[in-house]
Amino acid sequence: MKLLPSNPNSTGYKVTAAVLLFLSATSSPAFAAAKAKDDPCAAIAKKTTASFSEAKACLEHFSFDQDTADQTLETIRSVTNELYVFNEIAASPPDIEGLAIVPVNISHGLDVIQNQKWGSDRAFQDAVALLLDKVQDAHLVYAPFCYRQFIFWQPIQLNSLIRNRRLVVNVAYVKDDIWPEAKKSWVGCEVTHIDDREAIDMVVDYAVNNNGESKDVNTCYNNIMNTKSYFHGWDDGADDLGYHRFLPAQEIHAYKLRCLKKGTKPTDEDYDEPFTVKVPWVAEVPQGFSDADSYWQSYCQSSYASSSPFGKRNAAWTEGTSDELKRIHEGQAFDLAPTGNSNDAGTSADGRYMKFIELDEKVGVIDIQSFSVDMQDRAEFAANFTAGLEKFEKNGIEKIILDLSQNGGGDACAGEYIINSFFNSTPDYMSDVKYSPFLERVIEKAYDEQSTKWYDYRSESHPSQASPDWYTETVTYKRGGQDVKFSQPITLSCDSWDAGVQKQYQNTRWKGSDLLILSDGRCGSTCAIVASRLRLSHKVPALGFGGIRGNRMQYASFPGGESERLSGFLMDLQSLGLENDPDAPSPFPERADMGWTFREVYRPIENKKSMGDERHLLEYSANFADCRLYFDDDNADDVQVLWKQVAKIVLDGECPLLADSQ
Repeated sequence: MKLLPSNPNSTGYKVTAAVLLFLSATSSPAFAAAKAKDDPCAAIAKKTTASFSEAKACLEHFSFDQDTADQTLETIRSVTNELYVFNEIAASPPDIEGLAIVPVNISHGLDVIQNQKWGSDRAFQDAVALLLDKVQDAHLVYAPFCYRQFIFWQPIQLNSLIRNRRLVVNVAYVKDDIWPEAKKSWVGCEVTHIDDREAIDMVVDYAVNNNGESKDVNTCYNNIMNTKSYFHGWDDGADDLGYHRFLPAQEIHAYKLRCLKKGTKPTDEDYDEPFTVKVPWVAEVPQGFSDADSYWQSYCQSSYASSSPFGKRNAAWTEGTSDELKRIHEGQAFDLAPTGNSNDAGTSADGRYMKFIELDEKVGVIDIQSFSVDMQDRAEFAANFTAGLEKFEKNGIEKIILDLSQNGGGDACAGEYIINSFFNSTPDYMSDVKYSPFLERVIEKAYDEQSTKWYDYRSESHPSQASPDWYTETVTYKRGGQDVKFSQPITLSCDSWDAGVQKQYQNTRWKGSDLLILSDGRCGSTCAIVASRLRLSHKVPALGFGGIRGNRMQYASFPGGESERLSGFLMDLQSLGLENDPDAPSPFPERADMGWTFREVYRPIENKKSMGDERHLLEYSANFADCRLYFDDDNADDVQVLWKQVAKIVLDGECPLLADSQ
């Protein structure tokens, strides 16, 4: 993804003759050399890669500004206090066996950050991002794009395998393109120690304490490892062990390797003498800047601020703010896209959302890579899915593996379509929205104008009635020991989505027991809700793979419900004429975005009196897989091998549905 270059004319700059004369005088090589010496960003501009210390000097160049910090924290407080549905329960979560949940009082954490004097703007911005990350809800995120432009790589990329009945850390591949000292002969070597700690202990500790994607440790463990041939291209990058978009904590790591003797197999465990490699972090450098000023203007300077990169930030909503929000929302925030990962399953003739694979005459795989279906692709998505199932049926496929691994979710109605293709319909899981007087004004205006996403919700008790009463007639539940107001139970209308679908597949061939969910736990949001409904309502067994040996893992992560991003929310407010509402969150004073969960979803509830009980929330439930498979030396580098291993499990009946633990 490329960030659109800034246009000086569109932001009100006037290039005078004096400025042009100055630019001409300062374009000499001697001036450029002097500039680079004093300007750490100029020193690495136009380079392909930079050292850790060079990149750090550029990112730390921008001074901390209290006004910017206060405005940033004010917006985050507004969203988390008023709109984030799990704000109260996050501070005092329930104790759920199988989940690793750390209490996080967001408001208190923001107070601590606000009262600290930071050495740089980068340090402040990363502290805010880390605080929200600690909640372990991947929907809740703060992304300061100013400090997410570099990509930091470890030249040694790791995965985790079962080898001779032991869980080991393994060199999956090396990136000698960014560090020529990396040797391809290291691939397949076991990493026994990292920074003088046993490698497994270090990786598990990192997964538990530095990954905010899930409340399941196994999912976090899978997330930080980088299996080369099984990567659908999530560009979160925040927590991977060897790939960051943020500045790493240290420059060099010591890897102790032991490699197999030439001609031996992993099962022989016959190794050469161990050796230690000191591996640096290497930064890929964005290309859209020439010095610190242009870096700031290209990646940091918000239209909702003054034009001076280092002066006082005076907020004002302008036409440029709207354009900037649109670019951010459409994903045009990063100058660099990640390279070095490939997966044959990630591209297909069926489109980028799914792929149908027939392993043999009995078993087929549907690799569903994303539910983030663009509006113009909805009809094609549905047509491809129906055509794939019709082909499976025609060719006599008896069992179907639904591979939902590394699927970050997306369009809830796309998920609904897939469930209905197999089971005609599914009871909608109870859901509700946290109440605030401000959001009440937003929803009432949305219904008046019949526009924005907020018009798509209906009362579950009166689904055909288009009225905001579901939100204004509140109920109170206990969350984290506090009384919190919520809406009535609601359902999401998919009428507009279904209008573009020409045909819904009518399944008469496959039962729930003929399907299998395959997941590494990184099945989030819409994907998690789809998986949960298939597993809990239609008794489709789930196979979890990867993770830490010896403990049960979840088949889905962050199934909290539906999320919103500030960029999209602010555009909705503007379209409704509410951007200047006194309680509306302001755009960030630096180019940034945040996301949060606004609609929570419950597990199936037989007794309607249990509605509102926090123990039934999907986000705070343990959803265990029925059986388990691990990466090994064969399947880690070939997803087709993995699928064939799973097919054998299915055909042999080795993944029976287990009794639900809740």
